[in-house]
Amino acid sequence: MQSIRERSFSGPKGRKFAKIFFPREDLVLMVRERDLAGTIRKPIKKAEAKKVLEHIGDWEESVSDQWKVRANAQQQKLDVGDAFSLAEVFKTLTLRKKADTMSAADRKQLSQSQQCLSEVLAVALDTPLGKVSRHMKQAALN
Repeated sequence: MQSIRERSFSGPKGRKFAKIFFPREDLVLMVRERDLAGTIRKPIKKAEAKKVLEHIGDWEESVSDQWKVRANAQQQKLDVGDAFSLAEVFKTLTLRKKADTMSAADRKQLSQSQQCLSEVLAVALDTPLGKVSRHMKQAALN
């Protein structure tokens, strides 16, 4: 997030907006200051990022062998978007990839979970994306 400043867009003068840059999409978003807390999630802290990496290694859940049931369950977790849900999707689908039992939906969701989670963890750990991705894969496969 860059800053909060006053802007006027054909409306009341003096409204404060936060300007937020999303590098993956090369997107700049202006959000009213009063709407910021309900619109944008705060970055996780370093301690929580370490817990997420541990969660990848520790988490075990049985998932459906039916691709559509599995895809819907994984999509619900992706839609929640918190780091622990993303970690669960990432681990589940990384193991399916290793077993060579992935559907097209699985491949798409694995890519999405890996990209989002690695970005969250990279910011929290102040570590390059590639290195974070390697740590995630190592945690999932151990």
